[in-house]
Amino acid sequence: MSSAAARALGNPAAFHAIFFEEADEHLAAIERLLLGIDAAVPSAEDLNAIFRAAHSIKGTGGMLGFTEIAALTHELESLLDLLRREEREMTRQDIDAMLRAVDGVRAQVAFRRGAAAATPDVSEVQAELAALSVTSGRPRRFAVTLGPLAAPIEAAELEMMLGGLAQMGSLEQRQIDNVAGGAISFELALSGTEADLKSVLSLVVAPALIAIREPAASANAATAPAVEDPGVELFVSAKEWRARGAERRHGAGRREADDQFAAALVQGRREADQHLPAAADAGSIRVNVDKIDRLVNLVGELVITEAMLAQKYGALTDLARHTRNLQEAVMAIRMVPISAVFSRFPRLVRELSQRLGKEVEMRLSGEATELDRGLIERITDPLTHLVRNAIDHGLEAPEARAAAGKPRAGTVSLSASQRGGSIVIQVRDDGRGLDRARILARAAERGMRVAPDAPDREVWQLVFEPGFSTAETVTDVSGRGVGMDVVRRNIHLLGGTVELASSAGAGTTVTVSVPLTLAIIEAMTVGAEGKTYVLPLASVIESRSIAKGEIRGLAGQGETLRVRDEYLPVRRLGRGEALAVIVEADGARAALLVDELIGQQQVVVKSLEANFRKVRGIAAATIMGDGKVALILDLNQLIKQETSC
Repeated sequence: MSSAAARALGNPAAFHAIFFEEADEHLAAIERLLLGIDAAVPSAEDLNAIFRAAHSIKGTGGMLGFTEIAALTHELESLLDLLRREEREMTRQDIDAMLRAVDGVRAQVAFRRGAAAATPDVSEVQAELAALSVTSGRPRRFAVTLGPLAAPIEAAELEMMLGGLAQMGSLEQRQIDNVAGGAISFELALSGTEADLKSVLSLVVAPALIAIREPAASANAATAPAVEDPGVELFVSAKEWRARGAERRHGAGRREADDQFAAALVQGRREADQHLPAAADAGSIRVNVDKIDRLVNLVGELVITEAMLAQKYGALTDLARHTRNLQEAVMAIRMVPISAVFSRFPRLVRELSQRLGKEVEMRLSGEATELDRGLIERITDPLTHLVRNAIDHGLEAPEARAAAGKPRAGTVSLSASQRGGSIVIQVRDDGRGLDRARILARAAERGMRVAPDAPDREVWQLVFEPGFSTAETVTDVSGRGVGMDVVRRNIHLLGGTVELASSAGAGTTVTVSVPLTLAIIEAMTVGAEGKTYVLPLASVIESRSIAKGEIRGLAGQGETLRVRDEYLPVRRLGRGEALAVIVEADGARAALLVDELIGQQQVVVKSLEANFRKVRGIAAATIMGDGKVALILDLNQLIKQETSC
């Protein structure tokens, strides 16, 4: 019995967890390939890749007893087999049905891993796949030869294999010589696929010893004489096989049979996986997220300790360098490609464009850009809303685009890049652009004071206000004025910013910037009234001294500081008026008055809400080198507030 099989028997939950992760990867690959396939001329390579992924899910799911997953993927596999053997032409209906099957399997996996309360009902899509897989011919017949065998197959293993075949079709004995150097031959009428057949046979026989071919046209298996063998039956009904399985489980030979079965499953899975595309680099390993998070926390504490030592004992150059290198290496472990987010959008665009009657081309770039895995799920919802908005509000109908001299198909682009310590994501469309006049009119209706000659950047920010919408009609997609304010709030919670740029008739671009990681940030520390405050360095534009009389009060704007040709609102952290730090968030700027500039350093972000409570104007906290707690300011709120700090 292999060590892998022993681990599977001793800890089935661990084996299940591996299956769930692999199923997620295979389903994502299937969906990506289906969305990119041309139904008129489907790529044989793509069909084979989809088939292999579905086969892997079915095989491993069946081995683990997840019969509902195996049943649905079996129907998916049957349709794919017909398509790749060109026994039917692919249609749009086939792609839609297979995408629904992907959703069904995802729901089944979620239920099995405990993330869903009820068993999903996939009977409709399962029946749809079965109907699409119907052909006019009879079940295919296969002639099988196993061998030459280096050693006889044990009776229990042979019984297991034949029992599995009995559930797949009608088995007819042709020849048997289950001895060393001999072979086993038989014919089978099978409603499934050749891959189904090979997956069962490979449980007990190495794939290299399995020969499957179409039987000779003149062969008449129905009248072939049977060869008696008192030790082995070559046909076992499904009912009898299940009865024997129950008898084995409750009999004296339970442990030995289960060990053999587990070993066969693991071996079969290993050999089947040799024919699948690698899910990850062979030099990688799967690590539990909790272990990574603990490592990140420990490195954060090390950074704090290093800061304390540096403050007490002066320069500790080597320790600082090693700490920084260790920190960067650990943080790199948490980094994953943003393709984990981007891969979800082609499906969304396809379905939404069909629903709205629009033609949309999706373009992705920068998918290899990496960001902290903790940001993946939290950035998905805001981006989803932005993409939906671009299709629903941004892009015109095909007829309107054609009348305006544009291609009938609109384009939505999603790109990502790294700039310093931030990830910048842009959602761009080539639609009608924002209507400045309509936005100003709607703002006036809502009693919002905006100067008619206000710069575009200021006008565009109005769409982020709660309840603000310029849509003439409300649809099930958008138009209720709920969404863009939530997008901005969620981005702010990540310590990021969101900006809008638009040109009438040419489209709109939304730029989202979030930090690479939420655990450690580059920061500027300032002092005010004896307290230390932390400003995210990405939001700091400049620092400058203030001459007497430079701070002036303007009607309706309060205190302002003129910086070149712009009057910035003043926010006071302390009582002094000699130093100002110019900060920016969401396209707006302000001057923070501080008593002193302490320096620039990395700080470990600690949640204030989790350890104390939420405080307005404060984003988080950190521990400084002297062991004291310093507050990390929420610059978005500070810039917007109308009263001084």
